[in-house]
Amino acid sequence: MFVKPGGSPAEIAEKLQARRVRIMRVQAVLFVAWQAAFINNLRGLHSPLRTVDHLQLSGFAVWAAALMMLLATGGGWWRSRAVREILDDEVTRAHRASALAWGYWTLALSALGLYLAAQLVTIPAFESAHGLLTLGVLVPTLRFVFLERRSERNG
Repeated sequence: MFVKPGGSPAEIAEKLQARRVRIMRVQAVLFVAWQAAFINNLRGLHSPLRTVDHLQLSGFAVWAAALMMLLATGGGWWRSRAVREILDDEVTRAHRASALAWGYWTLALSALGLYLAAQLVTIPAFESAHGLLTLGVLVPTLRFVFLERRSERNG
């Protein structure tokens, strides 16, 4: 799973870029699957939280933060500067900018939808925040993966 240290920075960066896309795709799928478990436990969140609930919610927050950091920076912090510069080329920066723009619009439109829906029904703040965070992490991650995969296929 690890890239061997030998090889030129370009070779290492090429392998890492392909791995980054695979990891982000798998993480996005797992992140969505985690939401099914959360929704199943949602009815119990109105009562006092148990230790396991705190762990689940903390795990979700840490996971969301890690995905946001991976998207924002591209990962590879422990690699040499040359490898990081190759990984963060202008195409990747354009893909990241597009992904973050999609995330922004998703959050803005979702917040607008919640604002309008709150005129008709009561929406608990915790559930709203959870939904917004989920969409705000998932949509840009999937957009970035889509653009990077399309770029890989087109050579």
